[in-house]
Amino acid sequence: MPILTDRQRIELAVPACLLYTLASAEGVFVPAGPALKTQAAADVADLRENLRVACLEPFADLTPAKKQALLRRLNRIKRQVSYDWHERPALGVMLMLWCFLKDLVDREILVLWEGSAMDKAMRKLLPMFEHGFEEQREEMIACERASALLGKLQSEGLYR
Repeated sequence: MPILTDRQRIELAVPACLLYTLASAEGVFVPAGPALKTQAAADVADLRENLRVACLEPFADLTPAKKQALLRRLNRIKRQVSYDWHERPALGVMLMLWCFLKDLVDREILVLWEGSAMDKAMRKLLPMFEHGFEEQREEMIACERASALLGKLQSEGLYR
């Protein structure tokens, strides 16, 4: 495995960290019906665990002190870009994060390896909010917000 720079480690962790933050909020995922409550809870728990693992993977080979320093930086970045999420509908934020992630993958800035924790999370997540893309207007707004998110992260020196 190639040696990653601190910036590259943060860039790998940001999408999973942002998705984990949203997925961990109460009431973000609501089952389609009462009969699906148990399955939905298991699916969301699995999603959260995969996102947690994906968030920490880039730092696994570091010393504890270095790992803590980069996790503090990651948390600072997360706070800066998610400060107003509580004012937006969860679906809108999720669609924005999906557009952000799709842009990174499409431009090959981020590679989702098949079978990785992030790949598993994305495969679980897409069916959960796919209906949000039914309205073209919602997708356009999400993509505009994803572009603004990328701009904020680029001002932090990421995803150049």
